[in-house]
Amino acid sequence: MMKSSRLTFVCCVESGSLENQTVRMVRSLRQHGGRFADAAIVAVTPRFGPPLSKSTREAFDRFEVTHFRHIIKNDYPWFRFLNKPMALLAAEEHIRSEAIAFLDSDLLIVDEPEQLDLRPSEDFLGFPVECKEMGTIGPGDPYESIWREFCRIVGINIDDLPWITTAETNQRVRLYFNGGIFVYRQSTGFAKSYLDTCLKLLDSRIGTRAPDYAEGLKEMSAIGFTIVKLGLKWQPLPYSHDYVMMSKTHSSWYKEELLREARIVHYHDSMWPYFFPVFIRCLHNTHPEVAQWVASLGPMRNEAPPQWRFVSKMLMKMRGRAENTYRRRCLIV
Repeated sequence: MMKSSRLTFVCCVESGSLENQTVRMVRSLRQHGGRFADAAIVAVTPRFGPPLSKSTREAFDRFEVTHFRHIIKNDYPWFRFLNKPMALLAAEEHIRSEAIAFLDSDLLIVDEPEQLDLRPSEDFLGFPVECKEMGTIGPGDPYESIWREFCRIVGINIDDLPWITTAETNQRVRLYFNGGIFVYRQSTGFAKSYLDTCLKLLDSRIGTRAPDYAEGLKEMSAIGFTIVKLGLKWQPLPYSHDYVMMSKTHSSWYKEELLREARIVHYHDSMWPYFFPVFIRCLHNTHPEVAQWVASLGPMRNEAPPQWRFVSKMLMKMRGRAENTYRRRCLIV
């Protein structure tokens, strides 16, 4: 059993580049997390794949990360977003803290994330999506029909979904969270209901021809559906706790004053070689100590041994074919 604390962090890790990201995220939490720096961390490998590298295992030992493999058999091993609820459900068997926070591996903690503590009146803290993308603004929206069908499948009325404002573009949409970071009260049963909701939506085999649709919607929307089904008391996290930086939106979204206020940066592809110099330059202007440390690590890379990279590549191809087959058989609504 893990030590008891107010908050335990959970993340997913698999062989390949995700290892590098996860170790970097963990190090940033230990170095810049303030009062959360000593919190318990659990890293879960929730689906079949090659083993983690020796360097990753050593880093986990050094930074006191509990890692285990816990493969929950399901019909959708190609759906990588299912890793989140499966990891949370598995991790709960090892966690004594009342609050659990899920962290994507492509997060960089640059200052104490002070608003991650649940208040007595709160069950869930989540970060709104940055822009509408696959959300819905209501009747007439290209995605409204599939959201209505999703609600029918999980047993809620779409009008019971609260409204939330997107973090970057300030659009009013039906409850829709970015699943990269959220905090919940373990006693609510959120993780089990979250997984069940994801599986119901996948089992439904429905889709849409709305622009830019991806199956990941079935996981992201499940967070809000679970909150409503369980009647959880929720609050949105501020933009400072998941500030987004990525190459494709940098010219239109980047604002130095927002990065300066950031406690957590969701960097997406910003640490890969083609964008790394820009990321470091921006970070140096706002968080020079963090920038110096990240620059010393260099850009992101896949450090898995060649044989495991080959296995991962084959698995990716197999899973890609399975996803394509699934999508071809979906009913369009």
